[in-house]
Amino acid sequence: MSCDRNKPFYIPAVRRGLKLASNIGDGNIVQVYFHEAFTDSASFNLAYNIYYSSERDLIFSDGPKFISLNIGGLKAVLTGFSPGDIYYFAVRATEYSSSWYNPALLPQDGYDGYLHVYPETLLLNSLSTDSSTIEIADISLFPPYGVVRVGAEYIKYDSKDIPNDSLIIAERGFDNTNIRFHETDGYDGYSQWSPIVRFYPGFEDDNNFVIQTEIKLSPPYNNFVVSDGYKTKVDLLTTDLSASDANRVDFQSYDFSGWHRTDPVRLFNGECIDSYIGGEYGCSDGYLGVGNMVRGIPLNTISDQREEELLSLTGEPVCLFRRMWKGIVCHCVQSNKESPESRCQYCYGTGYIGGYEQYFNPRQSDGRIMVRFGPYTDDLKRDEVGLESFVTHDCWTLVVPAIRDSDFIIRFNEDGSEEYRYEVLDVTRNKLLFGQSGKQNFKAQRVRKTDPIYQVASFRNTASMPLKIITTVGLLRGPNGTVIPHTHEVIVNENITAISQINEMTSISAGHNHVVRAGQILEGELLHTHNIIL
Repeated sequence: MSCDRNKPFYIPAVRRGLKLASNIGDGNIVQVYFHEAFTDSASFNLAYNIYYSSERDLIFSDGPKFISLNIGGLKAVLTGFSPGDIYYFAVRATEYSSSWYNPALLPQDGYDGYLHVYPETLLLNSLSTDSSTIEIADISLFPPYGVVRVGAEYIKYDSKDIPNDSLIIAERGFDNTNIRFHETDGYDGYSQWSPIVRFYPGFEDDNNFVIQTEIKLSPPYNNFVVSDGYKTKVDLLTTDLSASDANRVDFQSYDFSGWHRTDPVRLFNGECIDSYIGGEYGCSDGYLGVGNMVRGIPLNTISDQREEELLSLTGEPVCLFRRMWKGIVCHCVQSNKESPESRCQYCYGTGYIGGYEQYFNPRQSDGRIMVRFGPYTDDLKRDEVGLESFVTHDCWTLVVPAIRDSDFIIRFNEDGSEEYRYEVLDVTRNKLLFGQSGKQNFKAQRVRKTDPIYQVASFRNTASMPLKIITTVGLLRGPNGTVIPHTHEVIVNENITAISQINEMTSISAGHNHVVRAGQILEGELLHTHNIIL
């Protein structure tokens, strides 16, 4: 008996074969997803052949590694890989008749209940053109009936002679293949073939779509494993200005009392007459003790005061988000490609889970920082993808908080709505006196609204009564099966009366933070979560 060549088809035809090969990050498991196929005849059954190889050119020549019967879920879970290896994956739909074989009788894979293994063995004795049996090395692997490939010939068998390790032949030259003589070394009188006897893969489609995947460790399977470099605990790229922040964040505000001029804002508004700026800090009226008079305060503090007052006149309140430069590395960063995925939903293209942390300014009740934006040209340019808005601002702000390249700020319209988000570029710092930092100048480049940073959750205004909420304890997976208990901070204001109103980023703890959506802390890739209780 011979059969006409059929093959499965896809709708639409361009969406066929493998859809995704995803490494879950434990260094062992890969999940493959494939498009749905259809048989071209109601008398045929459908399955999916799964291929993979460490060499791209051998992926199909090595034959399918598994057959998946998960025709509804369109997914398979593969195991047995090692971290650091690179594999190539492919899937081809196959159709078969139940009169040829039953793939459910093939050896089953131990992890995925839908996966079965195509058996392989060696030919024990040469096979002539009129042989009635096939003597093989391990007959226990083969089902009671089926089709095998010897050299380039397919042979159908209908039973097994277990005592003699033989398959009883029912049909030679199956699937219109040529009947040949076969030596145990694979030679058939014309060509040299593999000496391995393989099970028949059915009528496959002919797609050649291949996906490369690196087998790697990623959160939560590699938390706090410092020795292998998967967790970054030190920022190696940017200047550490935390000491400057801590030293300057609580500098004394301009007191507007004693001999000092009244608030410069009122001065420029014309509300204050007959006074002058400057004078002495303290006086003999007794509020610091009779006779206690201090002439001036440190010049750095005075500079910071003047800058703060100038910003109160000319600056704008913006929300600052600091880019993470250390923490738990996201799964999208691979050892063979150090740059992260630009549109990753877990790290927003930063390479670290969480991506950004919102800074809440303790000097302002609304939690924002003041930034002076210089004059700018609002330019629209025609690009290949259409019209693009190119705007770059020259900005300056106080020395605290320290702003770094790749942070971003949110600027607001006069009605309080969000205007655009801007990426910080080219931060310029100076030293004022005694080695202490002065103001910060930087460029802020407008970011298109399709950029991933627009997905970073923000809390726009904590005024006028900021409230710090501590989340419940979460358990982060650590080394050797341990867990690390930790909490995060969430900043809200008195207008938040329900948990469902909270949408922002938590503070960083244990090298990571979380996104809060409608009051729910998302689990993300770290496979743990917290609760918020008002």
